[in-house]
Amino acid sequence: MPNDKMDEILDTLQQARQRATYGAVAAIVGSSPRTLMAGRDRDQRHSWVVSRKSGQPTGYEAEQMHPELMRSERVIETREELEGWLATRNTH
Repeated sequence: MPNDKMDEILDTLQQARQRATYGAVAAIVGSSPRTLMAGRDRDQRHSWVVSRKSGQPTGYEAEQMHPELMRSERVIETREELEGWLATRNTH
């Protein structure tokens, strides 16, 4: 179920304080990058999924973004990179 996978990815990104692009996450859950976050809250947990161009979540106010969002310069940009990164995490 895509929502379970999406929640697993969101939890892992937040725990590791790691950003990933809409495109990378969408490719894994079988969604369009444009509709990936439809119906989801704009909050700190969801702010780890970001635009490839800006490195920040689209349409978020400063208080909706996690305070450590820009801590690392790294942004996971591809499905393959995200799958590899997730495989190294303890996700069950």
